[in-house]
Amino acid sequence: MQKLLEQLTAGASLSLELGGFLLCMLASVAAALAAEFMYELFYEQRATGSQIQKSFLLVGPSITFLFICIQLSLPLSLGLLGALSIIRFRTPVKEPEEIGFLMLLIAGSIGLATFNFLFVLLLYAVIFVLLTIRHWGPLRRRWINRRSGVLLLNLDDDTYARQGAALAELLGRHFRGLRLESIASVEGTTSLHYAFAHAPSDNWSEIQQAIRREVPCRKINVFFSSPGSLV
Repeated sequence: MQKLLEQLTAGASLSLELGGFLLCMLASVAAALAAEFMYELFYEQRATGSQIQKSFLLVGPSITFLFICIQLSLPLSLGLLGALSIIRFRTPVKEPEEIGFLMLLIAGSIGLATFNFLFVLLLYAVIFVLLTIRHWGPLRRRWINRRSGVLLLNLDDDTYARQGAALAELLGRHFRGLRLESIASVEGTTSLHYAFAHAPSDNWSEIQQAIRREVPCRKINVFFSSPGSLV
């Protein structure tokens, strides 16, 4: 056992025998499950996504096995790398965090295939700590709850002429970083396009009621830049 622990911390000195191969594959399965757990813990509640975490258990051990085979044969490694260079994803990646978790899974699988178990463990530990700090730490309100987007309002020309200043003041109380992007008037209707950096309240019905009480609007639409919530 002591010899095995020394080999695990020594990196690529572990021999490619049956025991070493099985250990690599088991570690790769554990790493894939850990990546899937972190994805579901931190990003599962997003509104979009391709459920890519369901493939981690297949992708991780497969990459580990592939790079173990590459180490055993130079001609095989050249052929595999040439074949992999023409592979394309037919389904586009839907969310940016999917790329990050794929890179984490690939890096961990390659590290395990080269017997750098300690480095892979440290990599996963650092990633988990960083994600935990980002989602539940003191910076959560700034990073996670920030909801930027656009606000579209339609109201009569006469109403805007009389209450335009009051409307701007009212919106400034509910939306931070508010700025008027465009204004258009067509057939007696004024259309206002605002962009905002942060909306502190999630009770949109109250915001709409407050706007309609002071300024009668025909339509009020809010669109967020990032759908879903990174909770």
